[in-house]
Amino acid sequence: MRDLKASAIVLTAILVAGIASFLLAIPPGFLAPIWLPGAVTLTAVLLIGYRALPAIGLGVFLLTLTYGFHVLDAGIWRAAGGSVGFAIAAIIQAAIARRLVRPAPDRSVALETGMELVRLIGFGAILASMVGSAFAAAWVTLGGFSASEIDFWSAFARNWAGNAVAAAAIAPVLLVLFETNRVSRRRKRNIGFVFTILATISLTTFALTRLNGLELRQEHFEAEVAEDHIALQESLNAARRRLESLQGFFAASENVSPEEFSTFVDIAFDQLDSVSSVHWMVVDSDENMSRHALLRPVDGVRSTPGRRLMITPDRVLATDYFFDDLPDLIDASLASGAFSASPLNASGPAAWVGLAIPAFAGRQIPAELSERRESLRSVAVGTFRVEAILGSAFSSEAALYSYRIRGLDAQRRPLWEHGRLPDGFALTTRREFSVGGELWQVDYIANESFLQGEQDWVSWTVIVVGFCFISILNALAMLSTARTDLVQRLVDEKTAESRSLSNNLSLILEHAADAIISFDQDGRGVLINPAAGKLFGYAPDELVGEVIHDRIHPVDMRGRPHTRDECAMVQEALRDSPNSGYDRFRRKDGSDFFAEYATETMRDDAGLPIGAVTVVRDITERIQAEADRERFIERLTRANEELERFAFVASHDLQEPLRLISNFTGLLANRYGDQLDDAGQTYIRHTLNATVRMQTLITDLLAYGRLNSDADATRTEVDMGQLVEETFKTLGPSVQAARERIHIGDLPVVRGHPARLGQLMQNLISNAVKFQPEGQAAEVWIGAEDTGDFWTLSVADNGIGIKREYREQIFQPFKRLHSPDAYPGSGMGLAICRKIVESHGGVLTISDNEPHGSVFRFTLPKTAPKPMPALGAEPPEAE
Repeated sequence: MRDLKASAIVLTAILVAGIASFLLAIPPGFLAPIWLPGAVTLTAVLLIGYRALPAIGLGVFLLTLTYGFHVLDAGIWRAAGGSVGFAIAAIIQAAIARRLVRPAPDRSVALETGMELVRLIGFGAILASMVGSAFAAAWVTLGGFSASEIDFWSAFARNWAGNAVAAAAIAPVLLVLFETNRVSRRRKRNIGFVFTILATISLTTFALTRLNGLELRQEHFEAEVAEDHIALQESLNAARRRLESLQGFFAASENVSPEEFSTFVDIAFDQLDSVSSVHWMVVDSDENMSRHALLRPVDGVRSTPGRRLMITPDRVLATDYFFDDLPDLIDASLASGAFSASPLNASGPAAWVGLAIPAFAGRQIPAELSERRESLRSVAVGTFRVEAILGSAFSSEAALYSYRIRGLDAQRRPLWEHGRLPDGFALTTRREFSVGGELWQVDYIANESFLQGEQDWVSWTVIVVGFCFISILNALAMLSTARTDLVQRLVDEKTAESRSLSNNLSLILEHAADAIISFDQDGRGVLINPAAGKLFGYAPDELVGEVIHDRIHPVDMRGRPHTRDECAMVQEALRDSPNSGYDRFRRKDGSDFFAEYATETMRDDAGLPIGAVTVVRDITERIQAEADRERFIERLTRANEELERFAFVASHDLQEPLRLISNFTGLLANRYGDQLDDAGQTYIRHTLNATVRMQTLITDLLAYGRLNSDADATRTEVDMGQLVEETFKTLGPSVQAARERIHIGDLPVVRGHPARLGQLMQNLISNAVKFQPEGQAAEVWIGAEDTGDFWTLSVADNGIGIKREYREQIFQPFKRLHSPDAYPGSGMGLAICRKIVESHGGVLTISDNEPHGSVFRFTLPKTAPKPMPALGAEPPEAE
């Protein structure tokens, strides 16, 4: 859970730092001059270790994938490929930094020496960033994941500069701030304060420089766009002038033939590549029909001979070619009385626009719309392809910018749109002008080549140099504060050690369960713990300064008074070696008790004895418990012997009347059987069967009871394969008949009681053969498996099986699941089996044998358990 929490923190920090870096990015490459995640990854791998690498890789992958896909518009596959390369590079860089910097074994990086700072900045920031940046640059350039104008060395230089500078300036500060063991709060506060001031100054200078650079770039872009925008207006004005010249051509002559019209159009419009058709439409004139010239036809202008457009109820405008916006275009020209334009037709490269100029009778344009309709004589109409107009005007479009043109109505609502704005554009300017009463709005968007040429290297220099300056000042601040911090920490550590040692000694003495007594060379008490006072019935202060021997040990083991000089325990304490044992002690109330003691002599620096320390433990309860245990064992042994004698006598006395009943019942059947009817003979047969079952029960009960007395019998090596073969010789005819269907696998040699193990296998095999459905031949499988310290043996059959709810009941004495007539037996067999297995230290279980039947499994130890040594006995010698 702790690793998961740390990984989540690292992942979040990388994403936040990456977003902050992108906010500092300078178009067009959108490469951050300072790559803050580099400082986060270096800090994480030094504080957490290699466990931080998965979070580092995932964080860099998500950060660069989102930015590459949404901001750089690189496409999902290119963005994913580039992100994989950056993630691998970040992992390699972090792993190398960890290896080179080599923090202390406790992972603390306090940066208290110049060598630590040199290793961190030189190896962790500069060298490791160089390796990671080289890998990332090779990946994105050779793999085609970067822009074409960025080569390997350019990508390497930018990545390395951003990584190294950020790591060198920020990672030392983060390491000190997040170090929890060896850095004081005062040092953290001072370093954080210095870094905040320096970073604020650097970022403020960078922001001001960048704003100035953005303003200069905006001015340059607008100056570049202005020339093409004027050319666009001039291109539209050229179309207008051509239509006006057409109007003058018809005004100069009352009758213009089709040939003259075609000649004029060829001369006037031939050099205007944008024109697609020219129309001269006349009102109410059968002699002078409308003239038309289709130079470069566009979709939408259709041949419609004799089409009439109503101007007034009795006046129409004739045309042989028609397009959908023509009526609206005529109405717009009448409404304004001057040059008019239609909305955009079609889209993309096929887009075109219609332009019209009306001609009225007289020299003045009538003021009212109704008058203009009455005096309208003709209309000059032309259709012009928008791509050709823009192509002749936008000479710098491909190299400098993209564009979007929108037509707006009087309320500035968009009517149509041509071109599009790219996602995430960084630099744009907007121009507007009127075309035939319609407002055209043009957005010019700087493209990557322009931004590349206008790269703001001054801002790059400011931020990089600023962070280099921060790195130097941070290093000086850390070294200046480290000395004070180191001295203070050493003082605090020593003080804490002394205080902890004193507290620990006090706690040990106060809470020790045993009595601890310290006395000087004269035997007077110096230190008495509470347990000693409680044991001897004194307050601890009552024994301080008193001769301890006279108070608590005035008698020897036999209770005879003796002096301190005569006491063997005191004399041994004054010698070189510690001594221990048990002896008689006396309480304040005069009562004696036995206790264990251990005494250690205390000596000064010269080796001379100055006193001793004795630890005393009351063993009265232990002595009493041992005595009670011995008495209990003796009583239990006598009870077991009496129980065995009773069981033997009871079995003998019970079997004697059974033998008489069996014998006399047999005599009765032999002598008088022919005189009895069928019912009488049945009664005699039931009586004989009952006596046999009773004898079997008594025999099995005695066998079950003898298992306890035989539990400690000598164990020997038993070959289970040979034992099973010998067991077949003692089994009945039913087992002998099924011998060919009893499959025996490789059986091990175990250590146990041969007779008991033979009885175990005899019971399990006979049960497997006996409990079969009527008419089914028995199949039995006997095998073994090595399970470590035990052998697991199994006896499986294809019999009737045992339901799950009865699997524990069948191991209880006399428990039967079937009547004796269906399956004969005493009900003691499986109980005896379990007791035999448990006496060998094993477990007997039962499970299903698919598709039907049962499997009895029991474990036997490979070797006999070694007996525990007796209390006080010497340990066994090593083999």
